Amino acid sequence: MRHVTQALLALVATLAFGAACAHAAPVLEVTAHGVHTENEPALDGPWSLAGPRPAGVPAAPVARLTARAARRDLVKRTVDRAFAVHAIDEPTRSRYLSFWTAARRTLRSLRGQRRAELGSVVGTLQRLAAGNRLTARLEPMFTILDRNREWWAKAGPPASGARLRFGSSRVIFQYFPGEGLQFHPLANFGQANGYWYGHQDSDLRSLVEDLLKMRVDRGGFETWEYYFAYGGGSPPWISGMAQGTAMQALARASRRLSDPALLAVARAARGAFERRTPVGVRAPQGDRDWYALYSFDPRLNVLNGMLQAVSGLFTYQQLSNDTAAKSLFEAGDRTARAVITDYDTGAWSLYDRPGGRPGHEANLNYHTLNRDFSQTLCKATGAPAYCTAAARFTSYLKKDPTLEPYKAVPSPARVGKGVRFKFRLSKIGRVVIVVKDSGSGKTYLSTSTSLARGDHWFRWVPPKRDGEHTYEFALYARDLAGNSSTAKGEVRVRGSRPGKSGT
Repeated sequence: MRHVTQALLALVATLAFGAACAHAAPVLEVTAHGVHTENEPALDGPWSLAGPRPAGVPAAPVARLTARAARRDLVKRTVDRAFAVHAIDEPTRSRYLSFWTAARRTLRSLRGQRRAELGSVVGTLQRLAAGNRLTARLEPMFTILDRNREWWAKAGPPASGARLRFGSSRVIFQYFPGEGLQFHPLANFGQANGYWYGHQDSDLRSLVEDLLKMRVDRGGFETWEYYFAYGGGSPPWISGMAQGTAMQALARASRRLSDPALLAVARAARGAFERRTPVGVRAPQGDRDWYALYSFDPRLNVLNGMLQAVSGLFTYQQLSNDTAAKSLFEAGDRTARAVITDYDTGAWSLYDRPGGRPGHEANLNYHTLNRDFSQTLCKATGAPAYCTAAARFTSYLKKDPTLEPYKAVPSPARVGKGVRFKFRLSKIGRVVIVVKDSGSGKTYLSTSTSLARGDHWFRWVPPKRDGEHTYEFALYARDLAGNSSTAKGEVRVRGSRPGKSGT
């Protein structure tokens, strides 16, 4: 029997999920001729490991509209109202309404999970319309709706986290079980960065032009929103990491493609870092400014999200000479330099520090991101805080976990009474314990579990045997990078009645 708290059970799930989603380059290409898989090098960078990730199970159901609201068809009313005030033209109005009609017709024909997935997207449009928040989001929401209609009309759920592209468009949609196929801003602008690095200028041009159509005005600045429930947040929400990456990618594309209009869009996106959450991503904490990974959770304080937001601002202000953005970068840079050591456990890195308190250790993907983004900022700024963190985070990828101190309690023990094998694990990993009789070599306990750093124990009840016996125990620890270590000891167990030792 072993001691595992609820928090640790959640960590075990995080570990398993992280390992399953390490490869994000494959993309499902959906065309009129069918579906095939392409490996996209532009998606093989650090951005493929970051941002919101599917939980692997359908999301919890969201509140439905009242029957009266559903009957009023507020989505159609919103489209008609936008046309009436000349916000959209007649061809656009007709396109949106045809998408809406087709989606509802398809929804009525579906059953099971396919109906639930498309129904989730349909419900999001209805809720946004009911809250008078759809008008500003017509293009992205109807694009998402029609991509979902096209997929679910013909196919069942792809793998959790699968990324899809439709037709000739390079825009990425990602499958979130229970939420349908969703527009993923970080993946898309990460892909744009990948095209820039790979000098794939025609793909870069095609992608950024399509992404410009997906932008919205959110309280006075341009942004790319997420339209699904996630981590306790309801749509629409934004991400400082995605916003910084968008500004970075657009500034690079503007220079590479000699298109100043792209730089103008990047400049218009700057306001996300000026506005406080939940509208923007600025989250003041004391005398520091934090840039929230999720606008709905300003005190989650995720390191990789902050580092990439700051890195994106750095690239943008370098290419734009935007003095306001330079100030935003400097504010974020001061914060990141000041807190980065707080994410260093001495053996690994933390993923987050909610409210400034130590949170979860990073899984392997996120630890690697912490290292990579620290290296990027080290090269960009030369700041010792980033360079030291990058070096230490790198060293932890080769550093063995430790299990000291460790001991058996009580020792000597008695048969039928529980023994606890206590140990202190230096970093997140998997620990195995094996207990054997010292004389015969017979194994009496062999089990394992995934654990966070800290103090833990395994419990074992010695079998009833006469006389005193000595048992050897061995603890084996293996971290997320594959490093391992062993600790061994003995425990004497007294029998229920005197007898010859070892019988």
